[in-house]
Amino acid sequence: MKLKNLKKIVVIGNSKKFVFEVKKNFKYEILDIIPWRKINLFLKKKKLVYDLVIICGFDFGIYKKKIKLFEQKNIYYPLRLLRKISNNKTKFVYINTQNYSSKNYTLSRYKYAKQKLAYVIDQNFKNLVTINSDLITLNKNISINSKNLSQFIFLILVRLGFLKTIEIKKIFLEIKEKLESKFYQKQKNIKGFFLYFPRTQFLDRLLRLF
Repeated sequence: MKLKNLKKIVVIGNSKKFVFEVKKNFKYEILDIIPWRKINLFLKKKKLVYDLVIICGFDFGIYKKKIKLFEQKNIYYPLRLLRKISNNKTKFVYINTQNYSSKNYTLSRYKYAKQKLAYVIDQNFKNLVTINSDLITLNKNISINSKNLSQFIFLILVRLGFLKTIEIKKIFLEIKEKLESKFYQKQKNIKGFFLYFPRTQFLDRLLRLF
């Protein structure tokens, strides 16, 4: 069943699989897509307030850049955009990474940025639904932004039980359930150590496990 009363929806991120599921699961009049790497450009455009904002992106191209730019692109520019396109009635859905540890710190730039953004959204807005997602699969195939070798290695980690997977259809079932029940879970802050060291995307993925 499609959710109603969310006429204006925006997806921040250019994941085709998420956009496809949004079209299947929501009844809307306006659906806009804001690519993650173009957030800064949209900050300069005319303001449009949305009923639902789905945040599912990340700039994977700046792992080797300075940490200040990394934080701007993946935390603070998105936060500025959310302030511009929302009001006190706007609902937010944030796709976070799964937390396999109870520690409040990480060595991973990705894990740091994802949880820090969840925290600052929670501090600045109401109505935040957060989905802590395992490795996403689409028709039982791993769906990650990475090269073939990395995909193969992560497939092995899944087979060995180090990583869990979830079908994207189940993610959207959880989204609809939480939106309908108004399940808004508070988000914790996180610290990052040694994040100023540039690294490859693959190395950073491994660091998420610690």
